[in-house]
Amino acid sequence: MEFTATSKAITTTAAGILISGFAIIISSVPGDNVAGAVGGACLIMVALTVIICVLVRHWVVNTDAERRILSAAQREAQAERTRYIAAQAALENEQGRLNQDMAAERSRIARLLIAERQKMAAEFEEQRAQLAAEAFRTGVEMERSGSLRREAPPTANLIPFPKQGQPAPQAAERERSREHGEAAP
Repeated sequence: MEFTATSKAITTTAAGILISGFAIIISSVPGDNVAGAVGGACLIMVALTVIICVLVRHWVVNTDAERRILSAAQREAQAERTRYIAAQAALENEQGRLNQDMAAERSRIARLLIAERQKMAAEFEEQRAQLAAEAFRTGVEMERSGSLRREAPPTANLIPFPKQGQPAPQAAERERSREHGEAAP
């Protein structure tokens, strides 16, 4: 950063005061004028202090390096922001594409499911019709063979088997005959 016009003017004035202070000291030394030498020294000190203050102010206020660093950081931040926005846009585009693909896949699956259901319903109706025709044919054949006619129940002599835990009827009669002192065969 360059010195401003005000800093240059103050530095020039301080340099003038410095030169005049040296001049006063040089002119006071041969004549043993102590007050002039002290006054010249004071002027020199004031001029040097002003010059030092201007240089320190310039050093404190000079932000060229910081501005360059800030500018580089801002450019880097802007580039990072641009990359982030581009990545976010790419992500949103990819998400949109995936959503479209999923919607297309869902509609394809729904159409496939509807077609399979219709096919299964047609197969079911066909099988049901075949089973009904088979059952009707079996019924007709049974009717023709006479299996469905009501006849008198067949008469037969069934011998009942004794149930477990109950004595056979003949054994019960034998036991009764032995009761009360009767003689058994």
